[in-house]
Amino acid sequence: MLAAPDGPDPPGRPPGRPLFVPPGDGAGGVKAAGDATGHALGLVETSIPPGHSTPLHVHREEDEAFYVLSGAVDFVCGDERFRGTAGAFVYLPRGVPHSFLGVGDEPSRVLVLLVPAGLEAAFADPDRFEEVMRRRRVEVVGPPLA
Repeated sequence: MLAAPDGPDPPGRPPGRPLFVPPGDGAGGVKAAGDATGHALGLVETSIPPGHSTPLHVHREEDEAFYVLSGAVDFVCGDERFRGTAGAFVYLPRGVPHSFLGVGDEPSRVLVLLVPAGLEAAFADPDRFEEVMRRRRVEVVGPPLA
């Protein structure tokens, strides 16, 4: 349950209220959805299996950032490629083609920050992933990383 420090928030809570998400809460890994942040940001905790990569893609509506909690993830953004391990932060600005690849023997855990909110809905309901990507104008421009 998403809650303010003084108790549960109703849906569409008034702006200016803090948001507190206790450990273990957050449906589908979504720690902060747009309706809880005035659409300022979305935050998702997820895992990236070894060998999993998204196709090279471009966000038109939001910036994306990753904080690596555990494991290792290769990132490509524009012409740059780098490896993030536990404690690394990666900012991927909108309009620049990017992708990521889980590396190593174990799944990596990451926090994904989306600014503004909206794309976190794709994590919350995988059946709506393609629809949310289309609505948010995320364009595939190349193959997954290898």
